[in-house]
Amino acid sequence: MGKMTICVYGAASDKIDSVFITETEKLGEEIARRHHQIIYGGGASGVMGACARGAAREGGTVIGVVPNFMDEFEIINKNCTEIIRTETMSQRKDVMESHADAFVIAPGGIGTFDEFFQILTLVELGRQSAPIAIYNIDGYYDDMILFLKECTEKGFIRERALTLFRVCSTAEETVDAIEEMIEQ
Repeated sequence: MGKMTICVYGAASDKIDSVFITETEKLGEEIARRHHQIIYGGGASGVMGACARGAAREGGTVIGVVPNFMDEFEIINKNCTEIIRTETMSQRKDVMESHADAFVIAPGGIGTFDEFFQILTLVELGRQSAPIAIYNIDGYYDDMILFLKECTEKGFIRERALTLFRVCSTAEETVDAIEEMIEQ
């Protein structure tokens, strides 16, 4: 298995249960232990910061992608191996998508949902071929997955779309899923 760049999407908020922080730090550690690198939104707090801290603790490469205006909204992780600056959120997503071999959707809010649905749409339309894993810590995404299944049953989403991602509950399972999908 060669070195991959794994894009990790997740919350910037620190107002969340500590289980999400702890488990996402484990994800960062696991990615780095397997000699993959992370590209992410560059934040120092929340799930984003936790993943970066975990990877850095294991000596991993962490690339942060940060729109210039974001400094007024969140603390930027100054300990990234590299920081790429953009003007807009769209450019931020474009940079992360173009650098990534795979995507992990950790627990997050509106921004994370936007990123997940954009990458799922691109894969579903054949514009991107990267594996997607949902890191479903503590059942965080259970309701969303049920909703996606309901939308599929009602004909709003093609059934194939539900086969384009894996749902995982541990850091190890998440990285295993990405590695398995990349080999297929």
